[in-house]
Amino acid sequence: MEFSRRGIMLGTLATALTSVWARIAGAAGLPVQIPPERRPFWPTDVIDKIYRDTYRRLIDPDAFGAVFDRAIEVLHASNNEEIEREEAVARMLAIHAEALRHPPPPPEIVPLRPDEVGVHDAIALLRRAISGQSRIELEQPWASVFHCYGEFEIDGWKLTAFKRGYGIQYLDAAVSPDGRVDTYSSWDARAGNPVHLLSDDEQDRLDALIESVDV
Repeated sequence: MEFSRRGIMLGTLATALTSVWARIAGAAGLPVQIPPERRPFWPTDVIDKIYRDTYRRLIDPDAFGAVFDRAIEVLHASNNEEIEREEAVARMLAIHAEALRHPPPPPEIVPLRPDEVGVHDAIALLRRAISGQSRIELEQPWASVFHCYGEFEIDGWKLTAFKRGYGIQYLDAAVSPDGRVDTYSSWDARAGNPVHLLSDDEQDRLDALIESVDV
């Protein structure tokens, strides 16, 4: 499956998740963000795990389509109250476990040029912010960014990220203080996007952190 097709599918999933959360929260627009420890585990949480693990290249893109279809069937059954939430979650977890048994083949890694930023350099930078060792500096309140790119800085690094409805969907570009540059397509040609390669907990904390930063 070509990357463009995978991107369309995953983008569709993200939109579906936003719609589902809005319906669950009873909102007319954006979903209400509730800290994970303060809400029950939902079938959509498992879909989010499938979504994240596909971006981490733990699930083969060719297997994703079938996995997505099965997960959506369970989600529809849960939303229509045909099955209990607990059963829906159990079915979703089984689908997720099966999907993880179909990883993609190892990619051919493109060598890093001296003027580029490595994936792990960007990950380390984000982790410093998540741990509180470094500060995120925003050009505008992150709450005002919706379905577009926003810019921020960490330790003199200039970063551009895409936000859909909440937090950071993916990192689009990074410019280091010494002038090295890297972009979404360059990271994708190697290990993957720095945001996607964070753990689930780190991604959640990064989302909450950037949403809370005062300008």
